[in-house]
Amino acid sequence: MTATAHALIGGTIAASIQNPTIGIPLAAISHPIADMIPHWDFGVGWNRKSKLVLFFQSAADLTFGVILTFLIFGSSTDRLYLFFAILMAEVWDFMQMPYLLFNFKFFPFSTFYRFGHRTNGKAKLPLGILTQVATVAGLILILRSFN
Repeated sequence: MTATAHALIGGTIAASIQNPTIGIPLAAISHPIADMIPHWDFGVGWNRKSKLVLFFQSAADLTFGVILTFLIFGSSTDRLYLFFAILMAEVWDFMQMPYLLFNFKFFPFSTFYRFGHRTNGKAKLPLGILTQVATVAGLILILRSFN
């Protein structure tokens, strides 16, 4: 999924579950679970992109996602907790970046890359974006209905 989708999922968890000792681990495990849903992201075709293009696409996606998540949930959620929930929802991809950008093909980066490569559901555009929108919107509706 895009970094924006992962940030929104982490933010939704933080906004819905007030206890960080529960919410932060849930945000962390949300990443591989969400990635199993067929989706498109900027990592598609990473080996055919320049490393600079991949870096800037990923950084822009992450920046947009964090800003959007803070705009939506920042006024109703402890901001430090929100930050850590977003961080933990993103950490799986952070751990793959050294493999993708710098050819760090050793532990732990290779392990995160292999796990993500095996568990990522892939879909082409536009379906791959629609599945993310449906997943994030559904999760927001479900978790926020408990508050």
